[in-house]
Amino acid sequence: MNTASNAVARTPAASTTFFGKLRALALLALNLHLQNCAVMAEAHRRPQ
Repeated sequence: MNTASNAVARTPAASTTFFGKLRALALLALNLHLQNCAVMAEAHRRPQ
C-alpha cells in the first residue's frame, strides 16, 4: 500500500524546526486519513 510513510523514508529528517514538526504532523494526519478511507471502503464493499 502506498502511504505517506513511503515519503518519509525518502526525505531527510528536519524534526527540530517548526516546519519539520508541522510536516511530520501532516504526514501522520495523512496516514490516519488514508487508513480511515481504507476501512470505510472495505465496509462499503461488504454486503450487509
